Amino acid sequence: MLNILGGECYKVRKEKTFYVCLASVVILVGLLYFTLLMVDEIKNQMPAEGANGIYVYHEGEELGEGPYIQQVGIMGVLQQMLNGHFTGFIMAVFASIFVIKEYTGGTVKNIVGKGYPRASVFLSKLLVTQLAAMAILGVTFVCCILAGGLFMGKEGIESMNWTQTASYMGMQMVISMPVTGTAVLVGEFTRSLAAGISISAGIIIFSTSLLAGADTLLSHLSIQPSLYWPLSLQMECPVSGMEQEFVIRGILVSLAWLFFVTFLGALHFQKADIT
Repeated sequence: MLNILGGECYKVRKEKTFYVCLASVVILVGLLYFTLLMVDEIKNQMPAEGANGIYVYHEGEELGEGPYIQQVGIMGVLQQMLNGHFTGFIMAVFASIFVIKEYTGGTVKNIVGKGYPRASVFLSKLLVTQLAAMAILGVTFVCCILAGGLFMGKEGIESMNWTQTASYMGMQMVISMPVTGTAVLVGEFTRSLAAGISISAGIIIFSTSLLAGADTLLSHLSIQPSLYWPLSLQMECPVSGMEQEFVIRGILVSLAWLFFVTFLGALHFQKADIT
């Protein structure tokens, strides 16, 4: 199995899609910071309250004093990238492409034909894909910190609570494992780039909204399916004030889904024909 793992790691290093995904993360982080800067620029150009007879009324929460980018902060941008599923979407696309290309290119057939156990082949692919996804997650974190220091200066870095940041990132890493595993499972079942990417993207984009609707429909039964779905947990993961109940539930739900997708994927890979 070590030989297979080494080969999979080599393929990740040579996979152009991996670097495109990393570049996409960098671009998205830059766009988020640029948007915040534009908000501040528009805010600075607005006439003062009452000037020239103009009065501005705000509905909802008022903007605080100071630059909006400082109010959002580095953790606000990081939370948008992770809770908003921007990074999760990129990870899912990479996992789909990385897994499915092995079938369309005939690589899996060649590996299995050399006598390697099918279970080892699938688990190696899953493990290395998870490691690559964690690398994408790590790049998201580093980019948010570096760009935050660039745009917000020393104040942006000093405003961070590193203990809370470590807890938040640890929880996000745990929840991201079944999300990536689901994309691997979809790729294993579909073995088609168009279908695999479309289904994985659909799960990332629409599943939380559908489960929120299910929560509403089943509210009279006191049943909330979203409490046990990794993407819903990822969206609700707090930066601060993370309660013990959320941590325990998040870990248990993530491990249960990861075991489920791993077992189902390995079983399908063991039984299905490889063409």
